[in-house]
Amino acid sequence: MKYCHVMFASLLLSNAAFATDLTAKVNQYFEAQEAVEHKNSTKADVSNLLALLTKDATFEHPRFNAVQSKAEYRKGLLSYLGEYGECDIQVENVIEGLNAVTVEYLHLCTDKNGNSNPEENKQKLVTLFEFENNKIKLIRHYF
Repeated sequence: MKYCHVMFASLLLSNAAFATDLTAKVNQYFEAQEAVEHKNSTKADVSNLLALLTKDATFEHPRFNAVQSKAEYRKGLLSYLGEYGECDIQVENVIEGLNAVTVEYLHLCTDKNGNSNPEENKQKLVTLFEFENNKIKLIRHYF
């Protein structure tokens, strides 16, 4: 019976380490997103963000009934280059699961003129990230 407890504890630690790796990937994504949402962002910043995604990744926003392929997501990101002044993502809560991480966060942004919308900046956002082979396969916004 002791062996079963040791095996179970070992599995829990293994899964916890794996989940932490996924959370680290989400943090990398957020860092790359902040680089894209900056007044001096470049096409290379968009490429760095997209390198974290699988080839067949999708980006979804159910509230707007939007589902985009990686290519469509890239096009959208490129269209916003230079529109932001600066953005900061402040993570409030993380829930880790099997090949998935859900994050509650604030997305504090200014436009290229340094103006911000205090109401938008107070809004808590929730995003689900699903993974395949250690890359992001799905980004789904729930806000």
